[in-house]
Amino acid sequence: MNWINGILTAIGNVVLAPMASWSPAVVLIVVSSVAGVLMTVTFRYTSNQAALRRVASVTKAQLMCLRLFKEDLGVALRCQGDILKSIGRRLWLSLLPMAVLMVPFVLILTQLALRYEKRPIRPGESVVLVAELSPGHWQSHGSDLSLQVPDGIVLETPALHDAGGHSVSWRLGLSRPVTEPLILRTGFFTIEKSFVGADDADRLYTVSARRPGSGFFDRLLFPGEPGFASDAPVRSIDVRYPDRSTPIFGVNMPWWGTFFIVSMLAAIIVRPFLKVQF
Repeated sequence: MNWINGILTAIGNVVLAPMASWSPAVVLIVVSSVAGVLMTVTFRYTSNQAALRRVASVTKAQLMCLRLFKEDLGVALRCQGDILKSIGRRLWLSLLPMAVLMVPFVLILTQLALRYEKRPIRPGESVVLVAELSPGHWQSHGSDLSLQVPDGIVLETPALHDAGGHSVSWRLGLSRPVTEPLILRTGFFTIEKSFVGADDADRLYTVSARRPGSGFFDRLLFPGEPGFASDAPVRSIDVRYPDRSTPIFGVNMPWWGTFFIVSMLAAIIVRPFLKVQF
């Protein structure tokens, strides 16, 4: 999973590089629109369009029947039953294309989360770093885990050890913009954790809030850095960056809400031109 994440993150950086000076909200709208068009094209070529059109035609006829015979309870009930069957048939025909779309859809969302979930800290702000050790290495490495920070980062607190959670925490302050990684050392191990501090923190940055462990879903949800091996002394490292705010037309909805709404609108708009039946 590490190499897949590395390739996808590199592709994301290349694709978004021409839009580096744009507002994050505009970038999100553009990416969501393109994703909606691509998903519509994928749906067309992975679904049985002929069968979906037949079901759509049957559904229209059943709705017309329901309108014409609404005074006849028996006929109206039969029409409603047939409509429900058509809905079920349409859902069944949509299962395969939705399953095909699920993989790229999830990967796109995790890459967007890497850029829209959190923002860098600004000079004068502080952030907490938490390194979680595996229980088997806590006794041997928990007490000697040290943190080395680049110029521009100030260690505001000494290491705080939580024996119950097998974690070590520090609070870091920022005095100037920094993009150099943090270095953690324990025994013979040297571990890097990416860090981003910027003056213009509202700009779009790749912000990896967590270096994940060995679990598949942990690596899937946090693709910004290589995950730790199952036998590594450190299980995960988290930098608790502030949440990013990306208001659209004055409405501060979650970024993923904007993505879903804009991508669906884009799909609806291009559907007649691409002759796609959902």
